[in-house]
Amino acid sequence: MDIKQSSATETEEFRRRIFFALSEPGRYTIVRMLYHVGHEMGCSELNRHVEIDKSTMSYHLRTLREIGMVTTRTQGREKFVRLNTERINAVLPGVLASL
Repeated sequence: MDIKQSSATETEEFRRRIFFALSEPGRYTIVRMLYHVGHEMGCSELNRHVEIDKSTMSYHLRTLREIGMVTTRTQGREKFVRLNTERINAVLPGVLASL
């Protein structure tokens, strides 16, 4: 029997994952930077501002993408990252403004 999770459970899971992501200083810094910039950033530009090793940055961005906090798009050889503010604010209103 396949039991579908309720949307309340999915919301709670996303909320828990947001707190997990923000508990690591590197991911916290990335999310904070993306929020305060207010638009998507290229990974190389983001890396210059955050000053995290490239492989560590890749790991943190993958984690944030898998959680659903950021989206990425590729244009040529560059990847661009955007914070999913709408989704985050829907489950934790005001949390981004407090960073």
